[in-house]
Amino acid sequence: ALWLVQAGRIRDAVPPELQAVLHSNRAFAYVKLQRWQDVDKDCSAALGLNKGSTKARYRRAIARFELGRHADALEDVEQVLKDLPDANANKEAVELRERIA
Repeated sequence: ALWLVQAGRIRDAVPPELQAVLHSNRAFAYVKLQRWQDVDKDCSAALGLNKGSTKARYRRAIARFELGRHADALEDVEQVLKDLPDANANKEAVELRERIA
């Protein structure tokens, strides 16, 4: 579906919120493949469509950390923790912040 949206074939038929989810889901697949540039790109696209996507922001933080962009990664992970302050629910984000710092 994301390919069809990007090709301009069904852009108007797919709401931006769903497009954001599609980008975030593809980014998750890229995380598994360790394709960090692609993760960063898709997560940035998702966040452009839905700034409140904590999954996309967390995945982008991982990618940026792996790419050596630690300041950018820290900014993303801090925003995730601000948006979802429960440390128990965000164990991975807390651990990533500790790795970056």
